[in-house]
Amino acid sequence: MFIAFWLSVVVVMSPSEMFMTLNQLKELNSKNPQQAAQVFRTVQSRLPKKPSRGLLELYLVGLEAGVRVIDAEVVQHIMTVLESDQWIGTVEGAELDIATAAAIYHRRIHDYAYAETLNECAISYAADPKEFARVANNMAVVFRYSGQPEKAQNILNESLMLAEDREIVANIKNNLGNIYFDQKKYRHAQLMYIRAFRFHSEVGQSGYAAGTGLNLLNTQIYLGDWPSFERYRASVALEVKQSGQDMFKFFFMWQTYLNEHLNYDTPLSEKRVSALIDTIPLLLKSELGPSLSYYSSLFQNDRLHVTLQSQLKKTPDIKTVQEPNGTRVKLERLCTTRIIAKKHYFNR
Repeated sequence: MFIAFWLSVVVVMSPSEMFMTLNQLKELNSKNPQQAAQVFRTVQSRLPKKPSRGLLELYLVGLEAGVRVIDAEVVQHIMTVLESDQWIGTVEGAELDIATAAAIYHRRIHDYAYAETLNECAISYAADPKEFARVANNMAVVFRYSGQPEKAQNILNESLMLAEDREIVANIKNNLGNIYFDQKKYRHAQLMYIRAFRFHSEVGQSGYAAGTGLNLLNTQIYLGDWPSFERYRASVALEVKQSGQDMFKFFFMWQTYLNEHLNYDTPLSEKRVSALIDTIPLLLKSELGPSLSYYSSLFQNDRLHVTLQSQLKKTPDIKTVQEPNGTRVKLERLCTTRIIAKKHYFNR
């Protein structure tokens, strides 16, 4: 009797396929990180085994996707590959990018202690003030969420003196705006957000522009500065649309409905309440979520209020979470054998 065995043959991606996948991942990372991570998972078994700079770039973009959606398996797979013996020479010059990505991943799973260690590792690879300011900016976010706002503000202010790149300056100002917002210094926050939003809009960075623009509108709502809200609303709407991110679209919907309800006497219909309620689970997992309670108080809708309070018990404010809630992915070679730079910068 003849028995046929079918063997699954994995066809390695061609250079042209890799290039197309790289561009696809770059686009998806800014618009749909979840899909980007899925695309990487689909192709990872077909990637060449031999290290190359082109393959490194693809891995780094895949790593960005994994970090954005907190996909521990993707992050672990890529870290393991890039720290292997055969990749030692190829990753030279990319160590800062790898360590920084790992630090952001651990910050997002609230593993602040290891995120701080990884940022210290990343800073030791910084070759110029631009790179130094970039990592310091990330460290400031860790300090902000781990309850060390003074350290965060010191780092950001010093970073402004070092940074010459306009994009990094814009990112620093957005993060300074976040610190001022936490301190209820809303006028200071508004000024920082305006400067960041204008830069990202000018250079066509829709994802960043949408995020800073929503921060700006949020601050204007807290200030009750509706004329300023109206001045920026249309331009923020454009950036939100171009970003393609549901989270931004949903938060902007809350802001729009609130403006129309308070200033144009538009009733909060049951249809609108249902639309707002549908977005609560996603928004509470983001940095935008904490503002929903204030918005809900302004709407004064019982159904919306009760639903939000119920969901808050399941999904607490991310700034109150101090225990890691994800898988730690250690950098065994790039950081543990490296002399970690504990500059005065991080200990003030």
